[in-house]
Amino acid sequence: MKKLIIASILLSSITLKAQHDISLDALGFAFSKYGIGYEYAINSSNSVGINVNFSTNNTFSDGKNAYSIIDGEIDYSEMNIIPEYKAFLTPNKGNDGVYFGLYGKFRTSSSSDNTYIGIDPNDNLLLVTGKTDVTSTGISLGAMLGYKWKTEGAIFLEVTGGIGKFIMNDVSFSASVVEGLTEAEFNEDDYIPFIGNELPVDLRLAVKIGIRIGGGSSE
Repeated sequence: MKKLIIASILLSSITLKAQHDISLDALGFAFSKYGIGYEYAINSSNSVGINVNFSTNNTFSDGKNAYSIIDGEIDYSEMNIIPEYKAFLTPNKGNDGVYFGLYGKFRTSSSSDNTYIGIDPNDNLLLVTGKTDVTSTGISLGAMLGYKWKTEGAIFLEVTGGIGKFIMNDVSFSASVVEGLTEAEFNEDDYIPFIGNELPVDLRLAVKIGIRIGGGSSE
């Protein structure tokens, strides 16, 4: 029992000495995207972290197609998992100031019971409608640039911008007939969380507010 108590005290002291940054993306709330970020300081100039966020709104949906009139608001959900590495160029208070970094992203999205409108192959004058589920999965790699401002207390503010490219995209439909429809009849880009298949670019922009836990000397 005594050894267990000693081990717990040692572990707690190591954990408190290490620097942990926990943040929320304030800008994401404006786009119905909610998530949390965690960052661990390797030393005063380098850190690794991970961000997880969820959304009920596709930022890149134009919402102007015929099916959106029938369905109303799209039933949409999205999740992003984003590991990242940061190199701080001018650290003053440990992992602060200007930084550049690299990131990866795994994202998945789904939307159910979406109406499509097409032409009956047996009668070119007859419109037909149906329902389909749309799911997507993607992996992207990118680079980012940002600035973290640390207060005298535990609070910090951070602005991040980045751009990447999807190296894998997969979009599937529960109704295979959708694959043969024109964009005017069914635009799959309204159901996937990136600019589109023609331009598989990943854009990142975040304004974070967070709290720093621990962090003694990070040399």
